[in-house]
Amino acid sequence: MARGDVGDAASADLSPVIRPRPRDLRVSLTSIVHWADSTPVRRHVMSVVDFPYEDMGMFLVVNQLTYNGAMRPAELVQVLGGTPTNMSKIVGRLVAAGLVVRVAAPDDDRGVLVALTSTGRAVGERIVARAADTLATALADWPRDDVEALERLLERLARDATAVSEN
Repeated sequence: MARGDVGDAASADLSPVIRPRPRDLRVSLTSIVHWADSTPVRRHVMSVVDFPYEDMGMFLVVNQLTYNGAMRPAELVQVLGGTPTNMSKIVGRLVAAGLVVRVAAPDDDRGVLVALTSTGRAVGERIVARAADTLATALADWPRDDVEALERLLERLARDATAVSEN
């Protein structure tokens, strides 16, 4: 946008819509999700885990399969966005790279799952190890009781939030 295309500053409110309290759960969760989802963080993880390709789509699929196990291509599209055609291309690149394999879905005669190969699992293990290291560093000065409480409460929040969104 060229500088000449800007509107009148007097008509713009530059503050966030949410007026966060010091302990606002929405702001805290959003900060964590945006940090983890950011391109710089993802690129850094790709580098640290020695991801063999400079392909964010490939990395994101391997990451999903690492945490969720085998998935249908349509589920990957739903979680990661994009189109079925693009996901098919990404999965094709991953198959050619030896990181994933397409397998028959055990519960559907025509269904296909995308699953990590042993090489893909090795990459996934490095991703999980990196996440563990990052959390360990962030929580290094926390008392063990606080870490256990956080784990318990986040597990509960994840379970309950998922149940609410499915209704």
